[in-house]
Amino acid sequence: MKRRMTMATAVASLALALLAGCGSEGSAVETAAPPASSSETPDADPDAAAMRGDWEITAEDYVLHLEDDGRFVEDFQGIVGFRTGTYEVDGDTISLVGGDGNTDKGTIAGETLEFTLGTATRLE
Repeated sequence: MKRRMTMATAVASLALALLAGCGSEGSAVETAAPPASSSETPDADPDAAAMRGDWEITAEDYVLHLEDDGRFVEDFQGIVGFRTGTYEVDGDTISLVGGDGNTDKGTIAGETLEFTLGTATRLE
């Protein structure tokens, strides 16, 4: 009986470990927007509000949604809500600070946003 419990525990642990690794490809749980709370909402930044809107890099099937309150949502290659977080504008630099701990920086160049991924243009 003890051996059977040990084996069941080992199998369950392995299954949980494998399932935990499956979330990295944009699972439904990962794509949900983070819950809003007043402590997480950044202060309104006039420069950030001016960037509000939807920006697209057509060649990469990428859309960046910038909200007035400093939040962003990225849709990437058919995965809606692929990444979320906050954004900050400092001069001609925009920083996307993701909930995943990564920060992507881009350059505001006239009517475009230039990222490593490509140049985003505003959608009408």
